[in-house]
Amino acid sequence: VKSGERGDRLKTRWKFLNSDMLKVIAIVTMVIDHIGASFIETVLLSGSADNFQVLHEIDGVLRSIGRTAFPIFAFLLVEGFFHTRNRTGYLGRLVLFTALSEIPFDLAFYGRLFYKDSQNVFWTLVIGFLVIEGFESLYEKYELRRKYIVETREWINGTGGKSGISLQWMAPVYTGFLICLAALFTFVGMTAAAFFRTDYNIYGVLLIVLFYIGRRAGIHPLLCCIGGYLLFLWEPYSIGGFLLILFYNGERKWRGRGFQYFFYLFYPVHLLILGLIRVVFLAN
Repeated sequence: VKSGERGDRLKTRWKFLNSDMLKVIAIVTMVIDHIGASFIETVLLSGSADNFQVLHEIDGVLRSIGRTAFPIFAFLLVEGFFHTRNRTGYLGRLVLFTALSEIPFDLAFYGRLFYKDSQNVFWTLVIGFLVIEGFESLYEKYELRRKYIVETREWINGTGGKSGISLQWMAPVYTGFLICLAALFTFVGMTAAAFFRTDYNIYGVLLIVLFYIGRRAGIHPLLCCIGGYLLFLWEPYSIGGFLLILFYNGERKWRGRGFQYFFYLFYPVHLLILGLIRVVFLAN
């Protein structure tokens, strides 16, 4: 067996998770997390729990398992960004389910129809999407300008002239300008996440940006996941999500729009169910 074939087999063996598998893992761990946050913590905060210590330990286990979910969701958002043929439609779906999820989110975690001090995770995904869409527009402009500079230099050289000084400083100055704009986009996204108090806040937006840069620049996923975990050290059990991303094989299993919308609908529907149960049974 040739070394290249052996390497391909090893890669196939270790890269065994497709996008659907990652989504299922993410939503299962998310539900486990939300059961702890909406039910057990409500009882603990009420001060009426007879077995406080036991419930506290159970809640810790459930919430720790739930830390797996967000890194996967952020990673899959970026994967979807690069694979979708209609980014406007993709953003529209995110905005739609942001709106649909807010009341269920407030019911499940705060027991009320509206709670202004915390917003659901779709807000984070929408803000992150807008930031990397801005990055992508800058990248496209950079590629166009770089192509223009190269073609102009070749034309000048082909006519026997010299590439003027203007062309020598044009590329780095323009690149620096675009980097400043990218930093501004990131700052605006972080500010928006902090202002609206979205789930995972500025860290969620930064993680989406990190995965985008890694994908666009061809950085090895291991380095991106190490960087992401360092960003999320305040959530140490998120390491499970980053480790699972390393097993992603790049395959996207489409099973029609019904299956696609199932993943979108699952978030507000399961929160609505948890919220109604909380209001009915834990109202006091």
